[in-house]
Amino acid sequence: MSNNDPIKLRIPKQDLVSFTAFELSAAAASAWAQDLPVANSREVMAQLRKVLSELNRVEVSPEVRYEIMEDLRPALNIAASTVAKQFLNQPVVLPETPRQLAEQAYALHGSIQTAYTIAAVQGIRQKSSIQRANPARLVCQSLHRAITQAGCTLLHTLQLYQSVEVNTWMELNQLYALAERQHLNQQLVTDPAHGNCSITHTYMRALLLGCAKTNQLRQSDMAAVFRGLSEWTRHCELKPAPDSEGLFIVDLAEDHGPLFSSLYQNSPSEHCRILSTGKLVNHLKLLKEQDAKNGHRGIRFDKDTVLTSNVLEHLIDAWGNISTRNFARSSFDEDLLIAPGLSSVHFQLSGGKSLEELVYGDEAEEDPDGYDNPFMVPPSENRDDWEQANPHDDTREHDNPTHEVAEVDITDEYLNLIKNKREALTPEERHPVYSVLGRNVGPGGYCLEWTQKLPGDVRTGDVVCLQEKESDHWVIAVIRWVSSLHNASTLVGVELLSPKAMPFAARIQHKTGNGSDLTRVLLLPEIKLVGQPHTLITPRVGFKERQKVTLLREGEEYYVQLNRMINATPSFAQFEFRYIKHLEEVATSDVMAPNGKFQSVWNQI
Repeated sequence: MSNNDPIKLRIPKQDLVSFTAFELSAAAASAWAQDLPVANSREVMAQLRKVLSELNRVEVSPEVRYEIMEDLRPALNIAASTVAKQFLNQPVVLPETPRQLAEQAYALHGSIQTAYTIAAVQGIRQKSSIQRANPARLVCQSLHRAITQAGCTLLHTLQLYQSVEVNTWMELNQLYALAERQHLNQQLVTDPAHGNCSITHTYMRALLLGCAKTNQLRQSDMAAVFRGLSEWTRHCELKPAPDSEGLFIVDLAEDHGPLFSSLYQNSPSEHCRILSTGKLVNHLKLLKEQDAKNGHRGIRFDKDTVLTSNVLEHLIDAWGNISTRNFARSSFDEDLLIAPGLSSVHFQLSGGKSLEELVYGDEAEEDPDGYDNPFMVPPSENRDDWEQANPHDDTREHDNPTHEVAEVDITDEYLNLIKNKREALTPEERHPVYSVLGRNVGPGGYCLEWTQKLPGDVRTGDVVCLQEKESDHWVIAVIRWVSSLHNASTLVGVELLSPKAMPFAARIQHKTGNGSDLTRVLLLPEIKLVGQPHTLITPRVGFKERQKVTLLREGEEYYVQLNRMINATPSFAQFEFRYIKHLEEVATSDVMAPNGKFQSVWNQI
């Protein structure tokens, strides 16, 4: 940016004459933080917000303000992460209490960013009065902290699938512009919480998060991406627009995040910077190849943070290609029926049959819930259920007469409580069908309006089946994105996978000759119109390429081998496969052309 252009940053006036929480010194701030009631996260949150609100309005020297914030920062980070656990992984439409906690956490993030911004701005204005620190270093570290916090605020917003609030990008862009103007953007800054890096790198971390199509990711995936970006930004470049090339462009004088350079309608000005991601994409491709060699285990940053294989592929696409909508959408203000989850989809497609009924027919004697507790049946002479549960940990000393086990008396009341825990629900109640309002439709899928009456545990990547109310035909789809509008509806985007699927039970054939337990899978027939071969949808865990699988349903048994995994989410995997026996006959004879309005949708693909 030109040195003549004003920096637009909003900071409150320092109009308070006194500060009530503690003496304005780093030592007093540290002692106060140690006395916080850490067991009560809400109380800690309330006290920290009150302290920051006063601190941001009281007059204090830049170095003291920075020192106080550094001593409060560990407590602030712990409070923010603790409270986040109470509103993340909640229903898509947040209930009242988690929603309030999320708003309080957002306000806390904003107060932290403001505090460091004030320290940076006053450090520039009052650099001659700074005695105990290098003024340039203090400003650099304050700007680094403020931009890092802005990135955390952005992550918080995206994890709730909300739109970025007005001025969020403006403040982030202007903080970086200020660092550039002070020639501080390339200086390395120590940050124990988020990793040592320069201001440019922590700014690029926010930019890359903003163009990662996070509404298609789960909340835990976003956190893993943010963690990975602390290492990956060194593979990116941020340069002035007129002399550089790259996939993305950002205008430091505007209130928006990065855009695709080729779609930027204005002529790039001196305010614009090009974000080049080519080297980063190449690095991620190398990680993808290594991950494939390791059996698609994902990238593990620590014991709690893993970037899964499908997210890695998603990032390669998001940061490596221009994303445009291939089909126009049209209004679709009608109700649809939806059954979410592989288990419910399988139940609906099988005509309301349990897995055992699908395989064995009406002669199935298995509990309709499939709930088979081995410890509820009498042990046989050659069977040890505990050994089956933990064969490597089992220690048997049946021949030792000194070891006696007292008989455990379980009353009928408790026995029935355990056995009938899920029997109280009918199969229809365990696999419910919901009514949802369709907002618009295209050949690729639907935009649905979600409400609190709908299941709250749905996530991006979940498989669902959809049906128009006047039809009896289910189509298979996957939830691709979620968008939660403030004080408005929550929208969910579903992508159609197939106009039909056949439910099967699958048993993985191990090399030892023993098969696995039966598992629900879906066979999607070939769609010649789009060149899609027949595929198999399986649970995400347990199935992998090159496995041999037996497919079963009443009176039928077929053998296939899984080939390339063409799609994967945290909920399911989709494999191409080849027939080892005559499954081709079923795949061709059991596929009927869809009826109703869905037929026209597939004809437009």
